Amino acid sequence: MLVQYLVGLCCLRWSADVVEVKLGDLVYDRAAKKTRDVDVTVSVDAGKEGRFAFMAYEVKREAGPLDVASVEQLAAKLKDMKAVTHRAVVSSSGFTEAARAKAKRHRLTLYEIQPWTRPLEKQFPALRMKGTIEECFPMIKYLLCWPQHKFAIFARSAPGPFNVLDTDPLFSAKKKPHKKFRTLLDLKSELLLRSTELLFSLEPAQTVLNTFPIPAVLPGGQPPAGPAWPHTHTLDIASDEVYVLSESAFFRLDQITICGWLQWQRSQERTLYYVMQNSSSHEAFAGALVSRDIRDGQMTALVFSPRSREIGIHFVRLSEKHLNLIRDLSLKRPGGDA
Repeated sequence: MLVQYLVGLCCLRWSADVVEVKLGDLVYDRAAKKTRDVDVTVSVDAGKEGRFAFMAYEVKREAGPLDVASVEQLAAKLKDMKAVTHRAVVSSSGFTEAARAKAKRHRLTLYEIQPWTRPLEKQFPALRMKGTIEECFPMIKYLLCWPQHKFAIFARSAPGPFNVLDTDPLFSAKKKPHKKFRTLLDLKSELLLRSTELLFSLEPAQTVLNTFPIPAVLPGGQPPAGPAWPHTHTLDIASDEVYVLSESAFFRLDQITICGWLQWQRSQERTLYYVMQNSSSHEAFAGALVSRDIRDGQMTALVFSPRSREIGIHFVRLSEKHLNLIRDLSLKRPGGDA
């Protein structure tokens, strides 16, 4: 899903004439007399001619290069969409030579998403910078963590003291398995994230981060981290509608208190540097610097255009329904009618 989103961001940054990018758009297929799903469509401001959709991108993330059969199928799908005047396929694994020849015959543009290793002056001269993107834009990410913690659970409707194990199942109010949290351990993992997402911008977390430098490395393979400090955080979870079946009682969990130590740690996950480029000419379409978050469906991206020095900064936060289905996601140019 994030690959499609990344392509959408690249399309948005590619040209000033692009005003809107939609993921999971529907385009009418005259031959089949029905609408077809297209991964990415692009709306362009054509001045006096108005605004129209002219680009469609099929985005594929496969283990191996796309072969001629795959390209043939995608070309046939896009060809019957008369509203689309520019057709392209984007692959994160490349294309076979036969697939390239087939695409050329069908006037289908092929793009690849590859690790961004070529010097900036070769593909992005407008930036007026020399060296690789990683050399020019090094990234460091700090995470607020609970390295040591205990949980205290409060349930107003519990008949008395109770004990819940990490492996115990959680339920909805109808006594069905909870859709989001299968076990108590799943709920705890979510609450640790939820807690640090609330606390990282508050005091004393910000003062600790700005006062104590975090080393790049520590001996013995320890995660680079700053000093830890004691903290307690109570979270209201009544709206999560989480229920527990304990012996003969069935009741809702209302609050959980986390008690332990907070600490800033340097993330060990490498920032990803990608370039979307023409598969034949290797001309850059757009480049992106991607920092993935711990949560699924979330990332921060810096997107570069080879035509401009402007850099787009995007915080991607996909809802649960979009994690498995691309539909009705619209990316609009800042300053427009977003």
